[in-house]
Amino acid sequence: MLQLARRLLGAGRGSAGLLALGTSAANLLGYALTVAGARRLGPHEFGAFSALLALIIVGNVAALAVQATTARAAATGRPVAPAVRSGLVLAVVIGVGLAALSPLAESALQLPSPAPAVAAAVAIAALTATAPPLGIIQGRERFGLLAALVLVQATLRVGGGLVGMALEPTATSALIGIALGFAAAGVVAWLVARPSSLRGGFAVRATLSSGAMLLGFVVLTNIDVILARHVLPPEVSGLYAAGSIFTKIAFWLPQFVPMLAFPALSDPARRRTAVTLGVAAVAVSGAALTLLCWLLAGPAVDLMAGMSYHDVVPWVPGFAGLGALYALAHLLVYAHLAQRDRWTTGVLWVVLAGYVVAVEVWATTLAGVLVPGLVAAALIVLWGLARERRGTPASGDAARAATTTPPAG
Repeated sequence: MLQLARRLLGAGRGSAGLLALGTSAANLLGYALTVAGARRLGPHEFGAFSALLALIIVGNVAALAVQATTARAAATGRPVAPAVRSGLVLAVVIGVGLAALSPLAESALQLPSPAPAVAAAVAIAALTATAPPLGIIQGRERFGLLAALVLVQATLRVGGGLVGMALEPTATSALIGIALGFAAAGVVAWLVARPSSLRGGFAVRATLSSGAMLLGFVVLTNIDVILARHVLPPEVSGLYAAGSIFTKIAFWLPQFVPMLAFPALSDPARRRTAVTLGVAAVAVSGAALTLLCWLLAGPAVDLMAGMSYHDVVPWVPGFAGLGALYALAHLLVYAHLAQRDRWTTGVLWVVLAGYVVAVEVWATTLAGVLVPGLVAAALIVLWGLARERRGTPASGDAARAATTTPPAG
């Protein structure tokens, strides 16, 4: 993997390796929070906790779009104030809007009160407000500092969640702790970045353009836990949430490959090599993890979730396979994002709609949520590979995109 990173990045980009290490450490902390939740909360509360975590990840798309827009402006020497202002306004709008919808979330996700949904809304707003300073640092290619801030954010988020669960073993307490952690991380990021000026207009169109493809992919890769909570009995949705731990592991373990490959994916001279090496690395990682989960499913469930979730053991290889397919799709989606390929955005949303309809209409068991997810992920991978073989069309933005990396999250 490290050899691959060096080949894709070229000489003189060692600080990007620090970003990969920081992101990997942040993901490990995220796994620790999920495992702690599975053990501390029990299936009923853990199902609600996982559904709201998935909602936060989906809501994080706004932050990713703001960060990408700000990073692009900083990297190309344009004023960052419009993107920064857009991010702050968007944070307020999202926070207020989602908080107002908390009674609907309470009903749809079978929550004990609107409180955990409000906490999730605060967490999403804090993430969005933190994106502008992260984008400034990323656009200036200060990857070591960006890695440190990503790790600080993960530490405060996970620490807040663990403290909340320690005080009271409920999803509400855990989400409040997570929201406070995100808010604290935002303060740290703003103190470090210190934008020189916030005067100027807004960058609404650029932000929406960056977010359209990311939103479709992030929703697709996280909506299964939310749908499971909605269509399945609470205990079964808790089993699905436990199985999704293995999906997350297989998905996020090779995350640094598309992150480090992004500049090469934007460069026509290096693109084909980057795609070939990246697909090979991610595919090998996914296949190895899926095989390992098939061989050690029982002990893995006991270690990651506990004996309460033993019924999910037969499905563990399927969950790992889902994560492996999503990891491949992740690389291919970022390859198309580098080229501003609008066709992929449309395909993502069509596949997402088909998956949601299939689950809502036919799902009555754990398999009814997992199997359509496998089909949806495979369709995106097949589309991505076919699109690469044919050749994705480059736009005028592609050259500018080559100066940035994809948003860290």
